Amino acid sequence: MEPDEEIEPEIYISYNGLGRSPVIWGVPYMFILFVGSGALLAGMMCGLFFGPLGWLVGLVAVPVLIFVRIISENDDKAVNILLIEIKWVLRKKFSGSAKYFGGTTAIAPITYGRRRKDVKQYFKEHIGR
Repeated sequence: MEPDEEIEPEIYISYNGLGRSPVIWGVPYMFILFVGSGALLAGMMCGLFFGPLGWLVGLVAVPVLIFVRIISENDDKAVNILLIEIKWVLRKKFSGSAKYFGGTTAIAPITYGRRRKDVKQYFKEHIGR
């Protein structure tokens, strides 16, 4: 190999599509499965108690699926982001401690003092026991 010869980098195949959620009609597959089975179960129960008109309860899933299709047009992970936002809003609402901190919560990637080992280490370093 000569010193002035340029080395071409190796080209690797990229599997960008493997990170995407599978979609059916623009709605993530697992969401369709979850909402569809819930609507089917609710429709069957209402159909059992209220007769044939009870099956119409299952149609409640249609506007929900249309909403999810609209928010998933540009980002297939939009449902996951929406569920995380709902989770944290509910956690803030029902935790009871947010009122002491101006209605805010902090999200940290570590657990402060939730493990016994961490508490022991803190006291060993600061108190010397």
